[in-house]
Amino acid sequence: MIAYVASPYGFAESTRPFYEEHLLPLVRRHVDVIDPWTVDLPTGDDRWLALGDVHLASIAERADLVVACLDQEPPDNGTVVEVAWAAAHGKPVLAYRNDLRQGGEEGLRYNLMIGAAVRRSGGVEVGTLAELEAALARLVAP
Repeated sequence: MIAYVASPYGFAESTRPFYEEHLLPLVRRHVDVIDPWTVDLPTGDDRWLALGDVHLASIAERADLVVACLDQEPPDNGTVVEVAWAAAHGKPVLAYRNDLRQGGEEGLRYNLMIGAAVRRSGGVEVGTLAELEAALARLVAP
């Protein structure tokens, strides 16, 4: 089984250690990983557009599920698109949010539409790494 790990954690020096030392090893204990932060940047004037195409194609064509990291307020736009894309392609989304801030309508972790996409994908919302690990274990269990 292969998981695409969607997150904004590669953008900042402050979040890369969490991503590389905690999140990726946890996910790799259960599944193979598509790490979008290790994809070579295409060349040319349209390289950013091409990179977006590569990421979305990885979800639709190679991934069996998506682990989406939705910390920040609001959650990263690109990660939210990856959640919606995964749901639209029938890929379960495990939505991790450990951010203390409420981000959506009253009592919700983030915007209600993000939660709807996660649920419709067959995935779940989790708030801790322990919950993420348990959800991964359940999803890949025979």
